[in-house]
Amino acid sequence: MRTRPFVSPSEIERVTGFAKDQLRKWRQRFDFPPAESTADGKAAFSRKTVDQLLLIKRLLEAGFRPGQIVGKSARELEGLKLSQGLPAPVECRDESTQALIEELRGSNMAGFGVLLNAQRAKRTLVDFVCNTVTPLLIGVGHAWTRDEIDIHHEHLCTSFIERYLHAEILKSKPRTGAPSILFALAPGEHHVLGLLMIEAVLAEQGARTINIGSNIPLNNLKLAAISCKAEVVALSFSFAYPARDVLPTLQHLRRLLPLQIQIWAGGAGLSGIRKHPKGVRIISDIKEAVTALKALPRQLSAPA
Repeated sequence: MRTRPFVSPSEIERVTGFAKDQLRKWRQRFDFPPAESTADGKAAFSRKTVDQLLLIKRLLEAGFRPGQIVGKSARELEGLKLSQGLPAPVECRDESTQALIEELRGSNMAGFGVLLNAQRAKRTLVDFVCNTVTPLLIGVGHAWTRDEIDIHHEHLCTSFIERYLHAEILKSKPRTGAPSILFALAPGEHHVLGLLMIEAVLAEQGARTINIGSNIPLNNLKLAAISCKAEVVALSFSFAYPARDVLPTLQHLRRLLPLQIQIWAGGAGLSGIRKHPKGVRIISDIKEAVTALKALPRQLSAPA
């Protein structure tokens, strides 16, 4: 199995979760990642640098700040990882994930859909998202970095899953008197799939869901929440979202919204913040979102 020796600047965010602008600032401040190029002189990131960036990502998720780890050697980063008791990531694809990736590799999207439907037929949507979709997305990412599939296969997968989740949402019917949840991405955030996964699960649970998408200024998000009579505004932050902007974004939105409208926030981008903003519920995973939804009617009926 081949492992690509270089990753291009246009692909680095997909592989590591770090945007090019963020890496450029780290290079200016910490002299890392180094300026590298392929044999024909094109800018690129070596496998050694990519592995180091993935180590940095794991340590940031564990609570370290960039100034504590960026610029350290791979040996120093490994030592920090061991000191935190962080296990090495192990990719262990089950048979269904491998079969789906094989259909992708052959660009057989009809066969891909048949396999996906078979998995959905025997599972609740919560189980399907947690135990079919999530392992598939992880497996596809690993398969691409190892050159088992091409970048267009990954895009085919993402596009198919997005359409699939949209269809699941449209099939769901809100319960009578169910709370209304407005889903949105923070300004500058473009990773929609995580938000769709949560929305689909909560729609199946009976919530009335409204997805306003991305690039909505916070002032307009406030107007949308009020006009849609939303009880909750749910935001998703990917790991690529600048960590320094997460807390100010949530604090500003909390000041804008009436207090009776709750704010839920989730996604890998929250792992880098050490202080949770007052008046915002942090959702750590999909099952916790279901728990939060079930508790919502009691909270809304409680005295202010």
